[in-house]
Amino acid sequence: MKMVLTGLGRLEIQADDRDMKISDGSLVLTSVLCCAVCRTDAKMWEQGHRDLVFPRVLGHEMVVRDETGKRFMVWPGKSCGACTFCRTGKENLCEGMKITGFHTDGGFAHRALLPRDSLIPLPDALPSPIACFAEPVGCVINAFEKLPAKTGDRVLIYGGGTMGLITALYALDLGLIPLVIEKNQAKIRKITPFLFASGISCAKDTHESEFDLIINACADYKAFCQGIAKICKGGHLAFFSGISKNEQIETNLLNLIHYREAVVSGVYGMTRDHMQKALPFMETRAGLLELLIEDTLAPETAPALMPKVLSGNYLKYILDFSLSKPLAPAAANPLPASPGLKLEGLPSQSLCRTVLESIAPVPEDLLPAATARMDEKTKPLGALGRLEDLAVRMALIQNTLSPAIRQKNLFVFAGDHGITEEGVSAYPSEVTAQMVENFLNGGAAINVLCRHHGIDLKIVDMGVKKEFSPHPDLIIKKVAKGTRNFALEPAMTREQVIAALENGMSTFLEAYEKTPMDIVGLGEMGIGNTTSASALISVITGISPAEAAGRGTGVDDKGLAHKIEVIERVLAFHDLDPANGFELLQKIGGFEIVGMTGAILAAASQKTAIVLDGVISTAAGLIAYLIHPAVQGYLISGHRSVEKAQKAALGHMNLVPLIDFDMRLGEGTGAALAMDIIDAACKILCEMASFDEAKVARSSMNLHRP
Repeated sequence: MKMVLTGLGRLEIQADDRDMKISDGSLVLTSVLCCAVCRTDAKMWEQGHRDLVFPRVLGHEMVVRDETGKRFMVWPGKSCGACTFCRTGKENLCEGMKITGFHTDGGFAHRALLPRDSLIPLPDALPSPIACFAEPVGCVINAFEKLPAKTGDRVLIYGGGTMGLITALYALDLGLIPLVIEKNQAKIRKITPFLFASGISCAKDTHESEFDLIINACADYKAFCQGIAKICKGGHLAFFSGISKNEQIETNLLNLIHYREAVVSGVYGMTRDHMQKALPFMETRAGLLELLIEDTLAPETAPALMPKVLSGNYLKYILDFSLSKPLAPAAANPLPASPGLKLEGLPSQSLCRTVLESIAPVPEDLLPAATARMDEKTKPLGALGRLEDLAVRMALIQNTLSPAIRQKNLFVFAGDHGITEEGVSAYPSEVTAQMVENFLNGGAAINVLCRHHGIDLKIVDMGVKKEFSPHPDLIIKKVAKGTRNFALEPAMTREQVIAALENGMSTFLEAYEKTPMDIVGLGEMGIGNTTSASALISVITGISPAEAAGRGTGVDDKGLAHKIEVIERVLAFHDLDPANGFELLQKIGGFEIVGMTGAILAAASQKTAIVLDGVISTAAGLIAYLIHPAVQGYLISGHRSVEKAQKAALGHMNLVPLIDFDMRLGEGTGAALAMDIIDAACKILCEMASFDEAKVARSSMNLHRP
């Protein structure tokens, strides 16, 4: 199979019947393992390129394998080797350069005929999708080799796309202090997990100036102009990304280069040596580079990806040829396949099936208008930080530019765990029932916070051993008196999983029918449930039990080591499929976790915002996301838990917690605090005056839009 660009906007899937007999010893016939989709590929799809002749197989950021089974990354060029540039180690400037995917066929195919000298061996430990970053990383290395960077230098990078973030990450490795400027709030929200994990700062604009180094990693000429204005005396500007054609730069700005004795360095592509130098960086930063992968897809999706890549709103797509399906006759250009729901075994009229089939992704149609409305408020761009993101997110969830929170509900799901028999908690299982009584008496922290913030609180008995007397704030949805010890057997039966899911769903739906709610928070109570949550998160995200296990109710060092050992034993005992949420809940879940999962799915089916609390409710959110990925758009992480597994789960769902108070209580306390913040964010969007309404001049706010 090959994807052939036959004309502007026409990327066709064809059978690969090319005769690739090798008569030139300088060429090697390879199998393509992975190929990244570069924005340059999408630009050629839309508008062509000076070096492009149709028809052409695109793709130049690839990893291939030769007939011996060795893997290689590919320097996407073939230089003459004789010109001045080639002889001085600047073969990227070779006048006779032939670029793979431009002049010759590239990696959007199962096979690629490549120059032998362009193949760079890969270490066994480096995953092929990560190795696809070698070309952009090599370009970044080329840029920095032209800059006299010193430890502690401040670097201003314009553009928060893949290239800008790689640039910032490499700057960080050099001991520099990077700041990324990205004007698109939606993109900032998308890249937040990477920023959080790397510690890189990002803003819509900055009032700081006198930066030592400026790098433009976007095509906006206004950003380039701003970079000139921000450079310090004797500073350096890397002209890294080509800017939009036919734009004008004021001579007053150019004069600043003169007055400040600034140095401008052009940067174009990279040499083979630069790609070789990219290897150690990619090996040490593989985890962070993985966060820059938007998705790994079958190659057949390439035609449908072009508009997305061209929009600049997405990170790096990787085509994985191991995911390819046989080419059907007269195949059309397919759209990427949407995740299939695991509905087998669910009766056609069951509540569980009905809810799952009712969930739709959060519509993004209002994103430009909602972002614009927030940007027009009487404030500098981004001055309200993540409150702005929250307001826009609520506008999308409610599908209105005037989101409002009139009704706030919070459910605390409770259940006992058989795994407590393994001594994984500092408290006995009896504390679950005792705390439920405390909730019903109004004496717990969650009661105080819900009263303070006007939140309707209900306690849901999903599987507590004790039988409780009727109470107006108690909802009885008991499936059984605690789960079984999943160190020895599955925590529950398949029938119990479905029952618990539907009990959680009905808990939400019955309350919603009485009084429709705009936002719902989730809390829990269950001694032993951090062991269940940690095990679930470990399986799904791939982190080890040692990385997932926390102290829960406060176990000491010895208790923590024992808890880790129990989780390791559990995961070795069970045959767990990390993609099957139903099975994971059955084997290592808890009734309150299943109940929360059901409530999350039901809330998403009613287009209601869902606020997660700590690691337990986050594990439920992760399972719900696994069962139906569309719920992600409705999820908001209330607070950062000290339980370290939460970070991995949130990263898996591309969520970032709102507050960090070093809390580890559970009960929904973090969610309750966050709900008031979300309410405030909605009021900012709805009630705060715009510049026009307040008759305030934008210039008075010293606003700058790159």
